[in-house]
Amino acid sequence: MNDDAQFDPAPAGWTLHALSETFAGRAGPFYWREDGAPGVGFFSKPHHGNLGGVVHGGMLMTLADMALFNICWKALDGSMAVTVSLNAEFLRPAPIGAFIEASGEITGGGRSLFFARGMVRAGDQDLLAFSGTLKRLSQRPPG
Repeated sequence: MNDDAQFDPAPAGWTLHALSETFAGRAGPFYWREDGAPGVGFFSKPHHGNLGGVVHGGMLMTLADMALFNICWKALDGSMAVTVSLNAEFLRPAPIGAFIEASGEITGGGRSLFFARGMVRAGDQDLLAFSGTLKRLSQRPPG
């Protein structure tokens, strides 16, 4: 996990989510909402930035992908899933040094496919609109 987690206390209503040595664990650290409502967030640091001095679009897409799973978590009922599609519209640059969060809602689906949409924000500023599709797996992936 990223060592920066020790320097940032969880924002009110959020809990640090330990993801160990996974991609998300190294990209974050990430925080989850405590009240059970969909929400994933992170403190943007210089290492999340691009050469333009704002958060890299790939980091915002990583956050959106994690939020897609978080939005669908209860509907998945403990099943594993994979992202089938993830669409995004970048609305404005994301600042370094801000707490950036993503949340949204399920818009449809059934037994194996789940559709959701959401928004990435820093404070009251919309940064990225996203939508995506998850596919429930019938078994756990190998490895």
